[in-house]
Order: sequence, then C-alpha cells, then structure tokens
Amino acid sequence: MNALMTRLKASDLFFSRLPFIDEILYENFDAPSLTYPMVFDVRSSQRAFEQTTGYSGFGLFSEKESDGGVVDYDTILQLYDKTFIHTTFSKAFQISEEAREDDIDGVISNAAPAMGRAAQTSIETQVWSVLNNAFGTETSPDGVSIINSAHPLAGGGTFSNLVTGDLANSTIEAATTRFDLTTDERGLPIELSPTKLVYAPLNRFQASVVLQSQQRPGTTNNDINAITNLGLQPVMSKYLTDEDAWFLMAPSNVAKLLVYWRKEPVTDHILDFETGNMKSKMTYRLSYGAADWRGVVGSAG
Repeated sequence: MNALMTRLKASDLFFSRLPFIDEILYENFDAPSLTYPMVFDVRSSQRAFEQTTGYSGFGLFSEKESDGGVVDYDTILQLYDKTFIHTTFSKAFQISEEAREDDIDGVISNAAPAMGRAAQTSIETQVWSVLNNAFGTETSPDGVSIINSAHPLAGGGTFSNLVTGDLANSTIEAATTRFDLTTDERGLPIELSPTKLVYAPLNRFQASVVLQSQQRPGTTNNDINAITNLGLQPVMSKYLTDEDAWFLMAPSNVAKLLVYWRKEPVTDHILDFETGNMKSKMTYRLSYGAADWRGVVGSAG
C-alpha cells in the first residue's frame, strides 16, 4: 500500500476545495488517561533484556529431641526464573513536499499528535494483554497461567488465585479470602491485602454499587457492606478485552506485574533530498509480564 500522504488523498482540501467548509472533523480526540501505571510496576532498563529469579524462605520449626538430639537442618529453595525480552514497536508516515506546502488548514502537516495518540493506545493495549491473557497463555514464572487454580509451591502443594463468578459482593469476598490465605513457597502465611479493583467498562456501575453501597446490595437485610472497609481503589481499564473479567490487586510494587521501558517513545523527522517528502517515525522498546502471581486474584466472570 502506498502510504505517502499526497494532495490527491485529501482532494476536498486541495483540489475540489469544498467552498463552504465550516469545520474539518479531524480525529483530534483526547486519548484516555493512562491506566497501566496504576496497576503495573513500571521500571527502566539499560540492557537488552531483564531477568528475575527468587528463593524461598525456611519451613516450620520442628521439635528437637531432648537430651542431646540434633537440630533439624533446612535450606532455602531456588525458585523460578523469568526473562523479559524487550520488543521494538514503530510506526511512520510521510507527506509529499507539495502537500506540506499547500496544506493551509494544517490537517496533514499536523499529523504528529495523532501518531502520539496511536502510540499511547498501542502501549496500553500491549501492556494490558498481560491481564487479558492471565487465564490462559500469559504465565507466571512457575509455568502456569497467572490466574490459576493450582500454582505449584516449591515446598509442596498448590495454591489457587482464581475465583469464579461475576463482579459482586460475594465474589469480592471470596477473592479477598484468597488474599488472606496466600502463603509463601513453604506454605507459611504472608501479609497480603488488596488495594485495587480492576474491571472493564461493562462493570463500571456494578463496581460503584459494590464499593460504595453502605448496606449490602441486592438483599432486603440491613447488613452493612463490609467491602467498603477494604478501601479498594476502582481502576477501570478500556483495554480489558473480556468485559466480564475483573481482578483484585495488591499495590503494584507487591503484585510484581512488571513493565520495563528500554526506550520510551521517540520521534524522528527527516526530509528526503530527492523528493522533498517529510518522513516522521516514532519508535519505542519495552517488555512486560508477571514476575510472580501473588498479589493478583482474578475472575473471568
């Protein structure tokens, strides 16, 4: 496809020139506010890729045999590795010399903001794919999906961070219980609490009902809505592809859903000597994924 923006591709502005133009409806909409930094732990990188690894703690103490018995020796356990390989993303456009010179309305010459908005949406879409695929192809370092009913523990056994059901008081309570019961790799309890409720636009009003009702919604009883005591921050993402899916999240520095920026968006411009065409290019490099599953509990709805 010929991607050169010429006067012929905008003939209403250059050749047929509509005589009574009151407004040129150009796609200069505001982009949605950035949401991924509210959920993901964003870091910078100076290397071609980044890696994470881990070690367990010790197990429970055992009773020592009396009168000269030996102590029970234990060891920390090597856990799982994860490699974050940066990917380069790019897009460019070019404008003919004649189109630049004759663009009295600035529609073609001012295409850079549209490129920036496309970049922002692309970044959000790419990063949020971590949660969009959290029930299937996106894995945590232990080799199973981020949201899974059987995360293997290095000390034996499994743990589930999956709940079932639509967004409601009962399912949020079940997800919160998952947080309360979370253990380390040796099965010891840890302190872990949710701080965010992440959901798609379809659940916007249901989230308000669940988080803000003073009494338990949907019942004739006068029970208090205990979920209000959790102080959950609502985070609506336009980039969640499953409208029924929702997640409870710990703070981003605890949940370990990582974004590594190798190169934030950079724009380059150049004039081609032979044609006079102006070329503009934007590129960025980043990687993203889960360094651990703890701190995230989810439901596919």
